[in-house]
Amino acid sequence: MDFPRVWVDGRIESRTVRSEDPAAFQPQSQGRSGRLSADDFLSTEERTATRTRALVDKGGVFAVNPGHMAAPVSPSVHWSGTGRMRGGRSGIWFFLTALRALGLRWTYILLVPPAAWFSFVSPDVAATMDFHRRVFGPQPWWKRRWLVFRHFLSFGRAIMDRTAILAGDTRHFSFSFDGEHHVRTALTEGNGVLLLTAHLGNWEAAGQLLTRLDVPINVTGFDHESAAIRTLLTEAGAARFRLIPLTGSPTDGIPLVAALRRGEVVAMLGDRAYDRTSARVPFLGDEASMPIGAYVLAAIAGAPLVHVFSLREPGGHYRFFGFPPQRPQMPAHSLRNAYLHECARRFALDMESIVRRDPLQWYNFYPFWEPGAKAPVKP
Repeated sequence: MDFPRVWVDGRIESRTVRSEDPAAFQPQSQGRSGRLSADDFLSTEERTATRTRALVDKGGVFAVNPGHMAAPVSPSVHWSGTGRMRGGRSGIWFFLTALRALGLRWTYILLVPPAAWFSFVSPDVAATMDFHRRVFGPQPWWKRRWLVFRHFLSFGRAIMDRTAILAGDTRHFSFSFDGEHHVRTALTEGNGVLLLTAHLGNWEAAGQLLTRLDVPINVTGFDHESAAIRTLLTEAGAARFRLIPLTGSPTDGIPLVAALRRGEVVAMLGDRAYDRTSARVPFLGDEASMPIGAYVLAAIAGAPLVHVFSLREPGGHYRFFGFPPQRPQMPAHSLRNAYLHECARRFALDMESIVRRDPLQWYNFYPFWEPGAKAPVKP
């Protein structure tokens, strides 16, 4: 089975894929036009779940792991990229129990001691202070420590808000959506919408507004939580979205493309580079790595892409921000890298405009600006 172009490692190559190659993807059926449909992907998904597969778009591009969210084999165990909540089963059980027994307001107070503790002993303090220096400028030592404490407390509060809202307790919150018309306009095209967001504010909370779009919502993310902790989180409340877990397999992109081609919404986090397929773009005064896989995925599916972010405002109000839709395409080979770099640059620019509104709601606690820095994932 021959394909004229192969997308791999951030570039397009000419490659022949032989039928005996484990990376070859053999659909069960194909339409008259020669283009694979969402039904083709769904009908073969289970059959080829344990094999290395690929996605083929209408132009004949063979895309290996188009989401580029693969988890590389890495000795690092930094929690921010593992898909696991920090604190272990006992700590998470304690706060979930407190949330049920005491309510949200009192649980906020219980977050203070662990936030203070981690602000002194966490290995994430140095990277957090580096981020604060970039947005707040030089600060005296006591102010630096105070900012770290407030940042960690903000993170804990976001987790509690998420749990309460997913459990259906929204009485303490209000929501608004600036730019909702951008998402609705994109949906009218009938190709689904890919929402690209960040570890900023509280996606799960503000994302409740998406339910009024009356289309299925698919949320991606690493799901490496232990069985015990996953049971606790499941019992805490049922999410209103379909979770599509990312395992690091080349098959990850198949259900995403299928969902988009059904006209559904797919939400992805786009501010952590998990592998080398990324672009170095300006962000907060220096260059940082931003993944480009979402734009490749949208181009394959023929779906518009919208940058969306959320922030918590005083009084428990969550504001959702949507930017004008983009329609990613794959230009000529010689222009492709520059085009994807520009896509990543626009995302970083939009994200920076929201981060500067409240820097303590951006939750990337690792050396984000170091050359080659990636959100490490424990294999």
